[in-house]
Amino acid sequence: MSRRRIGGGGGSRVVRRLLIAGLCVLTGTAAAAGITVTDDRGRSLELRQPAHRVVSLAPNITEMLFAVGAGAQVVGVSEYSDYPPAAQALPTVSNAVSVDYEHILNLEPDLVFAWLSGNGPRNIERLERLGVSVFASEPRRFADVQRLLVAFATLTGHAEAGRTEASRFARRIEAVRAKYAGKPPVTVFFQVSHNPLMTLNDQHLTSELLTLCAGVNVFGEYPQLVPTINLEDIFQHNADVIIISSSMPNVDRVREYWLAMNDLKAARRRHVFVVAADLINRQTPRLALGAEQVCGVIDQARSS
Repeated sequence: MSRRRIGGGGGSRVVRRLLIAGLCVLTGTAAAAGITVTDDRGRSLELRQPAHRVVSLAPNITEMLFAVGAGAQVVGVSEYSDYPPAAQALPTVSNAVSVDYEHILNLEPDLVFAWLSGNGPRNIERLERLGVSVFASEPRRFADVQRLLVAFATLTGHAEAGRTEASRFARRIEAVRAKYAGKPPVTVFFQVSHNPLMTLNDQHLTSELLTLCAGVNVFGEYPQLVPTINLEDIFQHNADVIIISSSMPNVDRVREYWLAMNDLKAARRRHVFVVAADLINRQTPRLALGAEQVCGVIDQARSS
């Protein structure tokens, strides 16, 4: 779906924003400590009042802002911010490789929510030099999702809704954990890319999700967050289950590729599954749904 872009004609607003930013630097103006939250860089962000106009630079951030009731305050989003559907109508101001600084300034946000590793420190710091307040997040665990739901809600004036959403998410995760506690372990190869062949290590939230299901990530101890591997590695680890992210191009053909390899345990037993990428790759409350789906296929493999 195409998105409405705000371009051109905004030069005066950009100049005004830059002048205000420069004035704040010259005079040392500081916000009164109405709301103070620390981001995942360890930086303290102070706002006089809740942010009324916000920009999201990652799909998971967009989803969490809507989840805590701040959807009406979101004025710009990143590419692929497609959930909830209302987010698809908002202007796109960033993608996986770049940030449209002028577009963001034209939107005059009170606050930008950024993804630390996805957007990169350089882009975040440039926004701050332009006078934009930025909250940088880096969720790696279920607990981080809970914490950020509360932080996002507090910064946008929806603190109670944030605490409610965080508690609901925690309860759903614990229900899944209790259901699969004590189940026999099942080894898993989780595939996120086919060319090059890539997986995830134990530092990634998806690996915590596997653990929730009594699954064991066979590449969990690799040093890179998203390791590049080869066929020799696959045969060496020979996992009980292969789980493929649905975000990959030609995902059905990728599944057939693995199923044709009879020397792999997962292929011989037909334990090669495709799971919905948005439910497991995005650090949002919908991870609880993703956990239920992943645990279901792992348990299917466990009992067959």
